[in-house]
Amino acid sequence: MSHTIAGILFDINGVLVALDGVPSVAKLLRVQPEHEALHAMWLASPSVVAHETGKIDAATFSIGVVSDLGLPVTPENFLREFCSWPTGLMPGALQLLDEIPDSYRVAALSNTSAVHWDKIQAMGIVGRFDHTYLSHQIGCLKPGADAFMLALEGMNLSPSDVLFLDDSLRNIRAAAQLGMHAHLARGPKEARRVLAQYGVVSAGAA
Repeated sequence: MSHTIAGILFDINGVLVALDGVPSVAKLLRVQPEHEALHAMWLASPSVVAHETGKIDAATFSIGVVSDLGLPVTPENFLREFCSWPTGLMPGALQLLDEIPDSYRVAALSNTSAVHWDKIQAMGIVGRFDHTYLSHQIGCLKPGADAFMLALEGMNLSPSDVLFLDDSLRNIRAAAQLGMHAHLARGPKEARRVLAQYGVVSAGAA
């Protein structure tokens, strides 16, 4: 890979942390668990956007999203299931982050909520990042350009200096339009393969 980079920007859910959102919503809607379609449907809900940008609390969100998406459950039951979506670190996630040399600036840009972030923090991953840019804290969501620009400004890097890894094609395309080196990575194995192409880590490690 001929490009040189100075920073790596990770999505968290779906790249490093297993999230049960797609199969859970697909089951409730009785549709196929197609990642991109369900991701678009999820962000089309005003209640999802308000919650993941920190504007409403979890209880209000659960009432709204059940109504927005026509889910066949009570808000209480949905919220209980929603809180369980982050199921743990994907195998190899911490090892991959630990192998990235200190010469790179490593950050996270994630669409998430306060209740999910509480669970993710307990997994021991947060200290591996120099900075975290979380939608419920920064008030904006990917694939919006404002979310990416906040992260780039915080990292003090230009788009062409940053490698971005995400499990959503919509987010990858948005980052690429801004000039970032954007690659789809669903899980640590795919993330490692991309990082190895840029000479950041070894491709052969477990």
